[in-house]
Amino acid sequence: MIRTVSIWRWQLVFAGSIVAIVVMVAGFKPHTLTIPLFVVGIVLVVVTTLVALLVPWRRLPRTAVTALPLLDILAVGFTTNAPDLRLGFLWVFPVVWLATYFSMPWVFTGVAFSSGCLVFFADRSGEPADVLLRVLTVVVTLSFLGVTMRIGSQRSGAARRLLQRRSEQVNRAAERAETNQQRVTQIIDALGVALVVVTAQGRILQMNDAYRALYGRDRYGAALPSASVEYDARRGTALSPARTTLARAAAGEELRAERVWLFDGAGQWRALEVTTQAMAGAGEGEHIALVVIDDVTALLEAAEERRALTAIVSHELRNPLTAIIGHVELLRERDDLPGRVPAQVEVIANAGERMQDLLSSMQAQTRSSPEPFEPVDLREVVEASAASFAPLITAARQELSLDGADRLVITGDAFRLRQVLDNLIGNAVKYTPSGGRIQVRVGADDARAEVSVVDTGMGIAPDELPRLFEPYFRTDSAVRGGISGTGLGMGIARDIVVAHDGEILVDSEVGVGTTVTVRFPRRSPRKDPA
Repeated sequence: MIRTVSIWRWQLVFAGSIVAIVVMVAGFKPHTLTIPLFVVGIVLVVVTTLVALLVPWRRLPRTAVTALPLLDILAVGFTTNAPDLRLGFLWVFPVVWLATYFSMPWVFTGVAFSSGCLVFFADRSGEPADVLLRVLTVVVTLSFLGVTMRIGSQRSGAARRLLQRRSEQVNRAAERAETNQQRVTQIIDALGVALVVVTAQGRILQMNDAYRALYGRDRYGAALPSASVEYDARRGTALSPARTTLARAAAGEELRAERVWLFDGAGQWRALEVTTQAMAGAGEGEHIALVVIDDVTALLEAAEERRALTAIVSHELRNPLTAIIGHVELLRERDDLPGRVPAQVEVIANAGERMQDLLSSMQAQTRSSPEPFEPVDLREVVEASAASFAPLITAARQELSLDGADRLVITGDAFRLRQVLDNLIGNAVKYTPSGGRIQVRVGADDARAEVSVVDTGMGIAPDELPRLFEPYFRTDSAVRGGISGTGLGMGIARDIVVAHDGEILVDSEVGVGTTVTVRFPRRSPRKDPA
């Protein structure tokens, strides 16, 4: 069905042309307006245009629309009665209309109808040969134009249908590709192995749910407030930004089941095995790496449980085995054993000794070494902690400065000390408004090392300061401000500082800011912090 808008457009264009011609005729040959057939033709165009605008064409058969171009042909035929005006060229409009939307018979019908109107209504002044020549010229011209337009319309329609089919095929292919992509994504997200694709610029292209959960990232890849931190060993030193798993993969470094320790946002240690695989990039020379991260924490814990079980079993067997061997030795010293008893006692003694050697070997293999305090550069710990908060500080348009000694070595647990600094600097970032300042000072005397974190945040009320280290305690201003937190961080930090024979001091003023100072002895006799 022809669209109503198309019908209106064709008819209004034709009517507009007629109106323009009438205006010019009125200006240059006003006497033409006195010719009855000319006026009838103009009136017929107006009536046809009104019919085109008022009739509900969608409710009528398709062929009903042919009435409009045929009426236009008749109207043009009436106007050809005017002498000295050759308005027959206006038949081009209805003939082209018929050729565009209808079949070839309708085109020849329009040409024949135009020829008949020319014969019946046109001015017959002149020689018969001239009149005949004019009729034949109109017939040939309109026939050629109609056939050409019809063929072009058919080709255009075929091309349009072809493009439509191609478009439908492309849409179906896109839908299938999207469906396949969703399936692949669901399969990847269902894997327990963490997968992430990273570019040479360090930009994450894709990740699965296992990676998001492991590294504390949201659906769009942004780090959550409790982001995980990678370490070179369990309770070791935090990796610098340039040595993290993603940074090494982005730099093109090849990793094969390399062990990395992760301290996640829930405060749990996770042992990871990291493998990288180069992938084909979209552009030539573009480097893309797939990082496969397998959480082997459960395997290590199972191995540790087996080691502990072996240690317990070997320990529990040693006592009764010692009693057996002792009594066998007493029997071997007796001279009154009858018959084959001495030989049997000797067999028991040899078996007991072999069992004792086996237990000693098992204990040697399962014996774990303690984790004593080691020399730690407190300045390096502070710098690593500050670097981990750099993105949050930049996003909040805050300013962080680090002053004091370039090197400050104490005896302690580097991992636990990093926990303390992460908590203090994290609180300063969290409770300092946008545009605020945070200053970290490192200093020492002969006996003690000191780190101070000073911020220009909201501050703590005097009546709330004594409760700052209570479990789950949070200030009223933090709760009202909707700032996330558990209220456990400061208590954990104090326990770690105390385990290092240190102290933690807090000085704060509401609306001015807070200063937290931790002091440690340069040497600590403790060997294992809580």
